[in-house]
Amino acid sequence: MKRNKNKNRLKNPGSGILTVLASIWVAVDLVPIYLVITWVFSDNSRNLLRTYFPNSVSAAIEHLTYVFNNCNIPEALKDTFIYTVIAIAIMLITASLAAYEFKFYDFPLKKLLFSVVMVSMMMPFVLYVIPLYRFVYNLGLADTYLGVAVAFMVSPLSVFILIQFSDSIPNGLVESARIDGAGHFQVYFHIVLPLMRNGLIVSSILLFLRVWGSYLWPKLVSATNVTAISATITNLIGPNFYVDARIKVAAMLVAMLPPLIVYLVFQKKVIAGIAMSGIKG
Repeated sequence: MKRNKNKNRLKNPGSGILTVLASIWVAVDLVPIYLVITWVFSDNSRNLLRTYFPNSVSAAIEHLTYVFNNCNIPEALKDTFIYTVIAIAIMLITASLAAYEFKFYDFPLKKLLFSVVMVSMMMPFVLYVIPLYRFVYNLGLADTYLGVAVAFMVSPLSVFILIQFSDSIPNGLVESARIDGAGHFQVYFHIVLPLMRNGLIVSSILLFLRVWGSYLWPKLVSATNVTAISATITNLIGPNFYVDARIKVAAMLVAMLPPLIVYLVFQKKVIAGIAMSGIKG
C-alpha cells in the first residue's frame, strides 16, 4: 500500500510543481531575513553586499547599542506598542459585538449590512484615508495614540473571522440562556464571548501584525507626540539621514522582532484558528 501511494505521488506532476513553488515562496520570504541578520553581525561596512555569513558578535552588539542610543528606536517601539494595543482592545469589542449580532439576531437590513462589511474588507485603505484624516483632525485626535489607532479599531476581517467561529456555538445554547432570563449582554459576556476565545486570539494577532507594519496612516496622523516604528525606520533609510548601512539594517531587525516573536509564539493557534474559521488561503 505504501509503495502504491509513493508511486501515485511520483506520477502526479502537480505535487512536484507545488513543492517547487512552495520552496521558492519560502526562499523569497526567508532570504531577506537571513541577509538582515547577516549584515547586522558583519564587521565589514565596505563590501556589505558580499557578506553572506555572520562573522562578528561584537559588531552586532555595537550596531544594536547605537540603534537604541541614537536612533529614537525605544520611543518608537513604545509608541507603536501603545497604539497597537489600543487598536486591538477596541477592535475586540466592536468586532465581537458585530459578529454576535449578525450570528444570533435578525434585524432590518441585516443582509445589506453584512454585504457592506464584506465589501469594505476588499477596499484599499487609500480610498477612505482622506475623510478619515479629516474626521480625526476635527476631533482633535491628530498626533495622539487614539488618533493613530482609529484607523484599525473597526476590522471587517475580524468580524468575518468571529462570525465563522460563532458557527460552532449552538443556537440552542443561546436560546436556553434567553429562556432562563439572561439578558442581551449577559448572553454575550457569559456565553458567546468565552466560546469565541480562539477567534479573538486569531483576530488580535492578525491585527497586531497589520498595525505594527503599517506606514501610511501613522506617518500621516502623527507628528511629535507619537512616533511610529515604521516611520522611524523610513527616516533612517532616507537620503537626509547619513549613517552606516549596518546601523540601518540593525534598526530594521529590531523593528521586525516583535511581530516575528508574536507570530512564532502563537503560530499554532493562528493556523488552527484560521482552519477552524473556514478561511482559505
